[in-house]
Amino acid sequence: MFDASLLAEYVKTGEAYDLSDLCRKSDISIKQVAQIVVASCLDEVDKLPGYSMTSEIFELAENLYSIGESRRHWQLMRNRHKPSYLESRLSREASKRLGLDPVKGKRHYANIYFRAWAIFWDEEFLNRMIHKVDSRIIASLPEELITKKICLPAVSKSGLTLRYVPVLLRSPVVCTRAVQNDPAAIAFTPGHLRDQVRKLQTIKFD
Repeated sequence: MFDASLLAEYVKTGEAYDLSDLCRKSDISIKQVAQIVVASCLDEVDKLPGYSMTSEIFELAENLYSIGESRRHWQLMRNRHKPSYLESRLSREASKRLGLDPVKGKRHYANIYFRAWAIFWDEEFLNRMIHKVDSRIIASLPEELITKKICLPAVSKSGLTLRYVPVLLRSPVVCTRAVQNDPAAIAFTPGHLRDQVRKLQTIKFD
């Protein structure tokens, strides 16, 4: 059985990419796990998966480490977890080579997704990660970052991603786009919308 402390120790291995999934299955708050990690040591903060570094967790780390001897270390860590820094490290030539190898390309951008802190994400970055990594990344997004503009591209890439869309965002347009991509997505469409979605399937949404 997992608890928040055990999951915090897992984070410290630097391999806790599936933390969101484990927290969801164990009914443990990912915020609580992140708080334990942040409070333990600045070096351990570096190992948090990017999606767990929400504005609330970032503020906690900022309050703990932006003063005194840790200030410089914190500033450097904060900067190297920005999407702009992580993406700029790849040269144009290297980018072209990744484009020729889908497996390596996906692995490269997945690394960027898991290392970039959520506090620095925007819709443009998330849409890029959905395209280059996997639409199922929305399952790990902090609630405040899940919007219609994120859900639409996700279900357009894979209709079954609808299962990870919050119920309140499963609108007729989002559900229709998902079913257009994969008819099996009707199983994740709210019951009261299914007849409407079936009728809308022939419509192309921009």
